[in-house]
Amino acid sequence: MTKDFSLDTLPYFTLSQVSLFYNNKKEASTLISNRLRQNKISKIREWIYTSNEKIKELTLSWKLNSFLEFASTNLIYTPSYLSLEYVLFINNILTENVYNFTLVTTKKTAIFKNSFWVFSYRSIKEPLFSDYEVHKEDWFSWYQATPEKALFDYFYLKRDFIFSIEYLNELRINWENVNLKKFEQLVNKYNSKKVKNILQLIKKALW
Repeated sequence: MTKDFSLDTLPYFTLSQVSLFYNNKKEASTLISNRLRQNKISKIREWIYTSNEKIKELTLSWKLNSFLEFASTNLIYTPSYLSLEYVLFINNILTENVYNFTLVTTKKTAIFKNSFWVFSYRSIKEPLFSDYEVHKEDWFSWYQATPEKALFDYFYLKRDFIFSIEYLNELRINWENVNLKKFEQLVNKYNSKKVKNILQLIKKALW
């Protein structure tokens, strides 16, 4: 390993990257195992890690959340974009607190847990995997649904059947923070019978 090489300088690293500084992957794997045991590094997901010094640095500079948003769509499970409850909460559309990162993916539904957070991925059909944007902050970039697409995904993937205005009201959605015209355009674009029925309830309740 070169003298100036330090895991603390990297936002994240993989076993393959560390192996470049060693004779073989076995030596690199031993180093990583030792660092994990010594609580000097943390696992983002299998074979992807970050140093605890880097996490401390990101936390003190208020950049940790941006890093985790970046990791959620670029490192942990791809392709994916932030959506559903997480995006609705940060846009003040859902009033209930959200305690994990929620995303959609074209892969199988999956949940990943690490020492930082819980990352929940819901599977969606490929034709619906759109209307997300690239967000960038603190040198990290990630993929995130527009608020209206996050709401569409939320209703489309919701297991409960929304059958009345009363039940719709129980969801505690701040409709004043939703661009209803854009939401209706998405409903028409994707032609989901389920979400179209919900849209009719919304119109009865609000319009």
